[in-house]
Amino acid sequence: MANFFQKKIYSEKTLGERLKSLRRRKRLSLEQAEEETKVRLKYLSALEKGEYSRLPADVFAIGFLVKYIELLGGPKEDLILLYKQERSKVERPELFSPQTQFKERRFFLTPKLIFLGILFLAIAGLVGYIFYAVKNFTSPPNLEITSPSTESVIRQDKVEIIGKTDEGVTLTINDQVVLIDDKGNFNQVAKLQPGLNSIEIKAVNRLKKEKVLILKVLGEF
Repeated sequence: MANFFQKKIYSEKTLGERLKSLRRRKRLSLEQAEEETKVRLKYLSALEKGEYSRLPADVFAIGFLVKYIELLGGPKEDLILLYKQERSKVERPELFSPQTQFKERRFFLTPKLIFLGILFLAIAGLVGYIFYAVKNFTSPPNLEITSPSTESVIRQDKVEIIGKTDEGVTLTINDQVVLIDDKGNFNQVAKLQPGLNSIEIKAVNRLKKEKVLILKVLGEF
């Protein structure tokens, strides 16, 4: 009878209480336990306080617990089982509540919801198109030179300038209008002088927004 009474009182202790009791019997501080187990103090403290939200996933937390139990000399299987029971109650309390009722939620796709969804997509598409169009018209046109690279050395009195801009812009090279194709590509030969040449390439869109690049090439001929 006495043995049963003692076992009952012992089993009512939480995992944290049992770990703390074992540690005190060993005359260890948490700092010393950290040094011996190589488990960070904050995790050992969380185990003793039952603060399971501060612990990592089970696969790591149980590993930490095993190291701690081995240091303290406690019953490994009993304490691991107690850990699992306590953590499951903390993280899933609804499984232990007799008052919990599970209600099935149903979602019905009605013609009204379909109409509202289509309307929302149409409005979103229209707003996106307007934003894209306004941005394109109010921003300077794109302009890039693919050949030659700036500060190139040219061994002849002319250079072929190849690049790309937006469709529909007016493009000039040193104030001479240059034709572009329907994709914005252009190809133009410019005359050079011996020495350093600065070639101005300018793209202007319908709203008079412009983009200017200065291409510097060295003529050595």
